[in-house]
Amino acid sequence: MPVEIGKVEFRDIVDEVRAVGNIIADQRVTLTAEVRGKLVEFPVKEGQRLHAGDLIAQVDPREYRLQVDRLRAELISSRNEYDKTKEGARPEDRARLKAQLQATQSTLNLAKKEEQRFRQLKEEGVVSQSQYDEKVDRLKQAEENHRASEAELEAGEKGREEDVLKAAAQLESVTKQLELMELNLEKTAIIAPFDGTLLRRTVEVGAYVSDGDAVGEMIGASALKAVIELPQGYRSRLNELTGIEFEVPELGLKFKENSRLKSRVRIIPDANIFSGNIQAQVELSRPDRALFPGVTLEARLKFNVRRQVKHVPSISLVIGEQGTVVYAVKEGKAHLIPVKSGLERDGWVEVTDFTRQLNKTTQLIIRGSGAVFPGAKVMPTIGGGPPGGGPPGGGPPQKGTSPGNKPAEPGKEAGSPKPPSTEAKGQPPEKTGGEKPAPAKKAS
Repeated sequence: MPVEIGKVEFRDIVDEVRAVGNIIADQRVTLTAEVRGKLVEFPVKEGQRLHAGDLIAQVDPREYRLQVDRLRAELISSRNEYDKTKEGARPEDRARLKAQLQATQSTLNLAKKEEQRFRQLKEEGVVSQSQYDEKVDRLKQAEENHRASEAELEAGEKGREEDVLKAAAQLESVTKQLELMELNLEKTAIIAPFDGTLLRRTVEVGAYVSDGDAVGEMIGASALKAVIELPQGYRSRLNELTGIEFEVPELGLKFKENSRLKSRVRIIPDANIFSGNIQAQVELSRPDRALFPGVTLEARLKFNVRRQVKHVPSISLVIGEQGTVVYAVKEGKAHLIPVKSGLERDGWVEVTDFTRQLNKTTQLIIRGSGAVFPGAKVMPTIGGGPPGGGPPGGGPPQKGTSPGNKPAEPGKEAGSPKPPSTEAKGQPPEKTGGEKPAPAKKAS
């Protein structure tokens, strides 16, 4: 049986995938009141651009300001009372206590002398025991009075510890109340938390708001993300990204993201139940000011170069009971080689060779493969090459593109359907080429 033969090609492939998506805001918040009161100002209009710290709305601050003034006055009074208690008695009181201590000391000294004199007289039999006991009692009383005067003077100089602690607690309580009220006064001004745009107002001037009531909604202007849909086969390949090209036809914008992609591209772990696609978020490094949340964009994701990828002419593929196969000539007979087909480029299909039988010297049957079977005797002839630009015998394809060709999804055989929202591409590194699902012949 005459057959036309060709060769296996080994190509360096730069993989690409096309996707569509939208711009979303990385920052989106609902603005709420943090204190109760009447709304007296709302100077910002919907759609107005804001800077962080700009006033958005104002709750009536008068009640909170009066409370702050009252607590400040109370704080001054509490601080004075604490200082007075800590310092102890006034100077004139301390002088009186010192004089009192000196008097009790004199009385004590006199009582000691009398006790000593009467003790000697008692021993000489001049005075009775009762007279001596009277002097002893007077000495004890003088000692007690002196100790009491010492304690009173010490308390007057230092202040009683419990009084100092009580005054300190009162001072701390008033301080905390003042800090809280000053914070509430500050919260009467509802300000922009970041640069952005006010989307909508939910209340108007004159409305009464409570803590937690929404007054508006705001989105950030400086931090934008692109959310795009990709086939699930690319989930594990995002760490191979070398660059992303974006286009916004609606605004006539084109821009690229090429740096720190591993840290700026994240997968949203929630596949679409209808298409099976996954969503990826890309943080935009320097978004154009013309971009805004909701705008549609197109993306082209570029991956690493895959070296020496095996390709066979698309017309050599055969789908039969054994799956997708190609036939090679060995010792004048057709030899079956199972493969897994991938993307097609210019009439050539990327294949996975499980048995590692395909190499540069393999005589691949490209025409007549659908009519042969394993072990069939064949007569090889050199053919004119596959369609799409390859020279006779399966040589390297000519450089160029094939406009309008559509790719197959990664991981699917050539000719499989793809989700309508994505388009995968692959091409030699030196120039992007179009792709299309490879036609496959069924075995007769």
